Amino acid sequence: MCELFAMTAGQHYTAQEYLPLFADKSRANISGWGIGFFRLGQVYIEKSCEGIYASGQVHDSFQRLARVIDSRVILSHIRCTKSGHQKESHAQPLSDRFLDHQWLFGFAGESNKLAAYVSPRPMIEEDLLSARVFEFVRDGLLAQMEDWPGLSLYQGLAVACKKLITQYPGEYIFFLANETVLFTFLNHAQVFLYRPPEALGEFLVLTTVSGGLTLAPEHWRGYANTDPSRGQVLIVSGSDLLYQGHL
Repeated sequence: MCELFAMTAGQHYTAQEYLPLFADKSRANISGWGIGFFRLGQVYIEKSCEGIYASGQVHDSFQRLARVIDSRVILSHIRCTKSGHQKESHAQPLSDRFLDHQWLFGFAGESNKLAAYVSPRPMIEEDLLSARVFEFVRDGLLAQMEDWPGLSLYQGLAVACKKLITQYPGEYIFFLANETVLFTFLNHAQVFLYRPPEALGEFLVLTTVSGGLTLAPEHWRGYANTDPSRGQVLIVSGSDLLYQGHL
């Protein structure tokens, strides 16, 4: 399965201590990678279709980006060979603008039926499951906010995600973030959350990599989901887990 990483902080930070570990633990996924971040409210994404791990070390460009990128929110995706996509443009994270924000999106999972979804505003015309998931969630969220103007982002997203797993059964994990808040949704497997003790509560790290990214897996809290018909949502802002609950 593809792997996801996110770091959220109250101020600009680099993820240089964790992104190389994320890459190292995802070395079996050799089909491409991407890192997305925010600067002055704008999204920036660096992608590659090259393997994340070669010649006994993490890709040079990935390591350099881990050192120099600083942002309140950083997302990364490492693509597995099973995804079947080799184009650099198909690497994640993906990005779009709606609800007056730029958004980053990273997805891991599979669905045999979602390819049939046709968005009124497609992001990518080609067959790309991550784009279909992003489009469905975005379209559903916008429809809910239009029909119910007083709805919160969480309420709109929760309805969209419930429709996703009901209308298009499958296995879904995704991170959706703007410059201040990260939404995590999963209906299978688990996401691990870590609050580094040395950081004095200044940022959080999340990943789908089993056991987390440090030598002390017991310090990572796992949020598992065993029922694919019921999803789970986590909302993180800065160094705070604001909400965790099931749909």
